[in-house]
Amino acid sequence: MSEARVLEIQQGIWIEEKWLQNAGLGQRLQVVVKPGEIRILSLPAETDVPGSAADGWTIFRSLGQDASRGRLSNAAVEHDRYLYGKKQ
Repeated sequence: MSEARVLEIQQGIWIEEKWLQNAGLGQRLQVVVKPGEIRILSLPAETDVPGSAADGWTIFRSLGQDASRGRLSNAAVEHDRYLYGKKQ
């Protein structure tokens, strides 16, 4: 069912819960704002909200904790040989 109304903006726009239900949107919503468009999307209940940048760095740093030992004694200095098998 399609429904359209012209709204006058006073302090914002109120979207009735009935409209959200008719659109099949769930309880968790994501609002995407682009030039000339505002899009409201439904999010699954189990979707996690992104954490802080510090959480991201903690996860990134943990990736190498159980890495297997490489063949070079100092891969940081000899990164070209390590990554590409090339001599400098």
